[in-house]
Amino acid sequence: MAFCVNCGQELVEGAKFCANCGKAVDGNSSNSQRKTVYDGELHKCPNCGETINAFVTICPTCNYELRGVKASSIVKEFADKLEQIERTREAQKSHSFIGKLYGSDGQLNKTDEQKISLIRSFSIPNTKEDIFEFMILAASNIDLKLYGLGDKGVITASQRAVSDAWLAKFEQAYEKASLAFATSPDFLGIKDIYDKKIKQLKRKKLEIPMLIIGILTLASIPWLLLLIL
Repeated sequence: MAFCVNCGQELVEGAKFCANCGKAVDGNSSNSQRKTVYDGELHKCPNCGETINAFVTICPTCNYELRGVKASSIVKEFADKLEQIERTREAQKSHSFIGKLYGSDGQLNKTDEQKISLIRSFSIPNTKEDIFEFMILAASNIDLKLYGLGDKGVITASQRAVSDAWLAKFEQAYEKASLAFATSPDFLGIKDIYDKKIKQLKRKKLEIPMLIIGILTLASIPWLLLLIL
């Protein structure tokens, strides 16, 4: 039994052309065994064997919870390492006014230096699921208040540096996803996370310019009244 190497159609014995696609049949163009080729990884439910699409957490056939199968992932291991670093943080005292306002006299502390180094060196994963999970993790660690008026006026140099590292890696992950599978429907979820966070960030960065414009506007009102009168 032979099959067309172009379309996989079973060939009639002695046929010189494939009845399905018309490709010529010769000694090098037919196989005695049909082959199935998968492009990329094929995910199956470990309980019933159903083929699972990306980002699915519960098997649609048997309702098996897939996340329970693999408790560890690249992104989770990365998050665990960050938590271990955070547990080493020590309270640092500063006696200067700048130190009290910005933390450690405006310098990075050792804990945040380690976190920044780990974030910057983290290699963006290749699978859609892992990139999706990383985008969620990164988005939750980009501290928006550090890019506007701040939280009651207190913004530490270390906090901003860590958030900047997350933002850079967040944008890097999005670029990789857009290059790797922008045409896939699964990309829409990643794009939605990215667009929302960037929109919030741009709005936050406008707070200081808008405040300055407001102050200048209020300051100019008396002069305008004098001119009018």
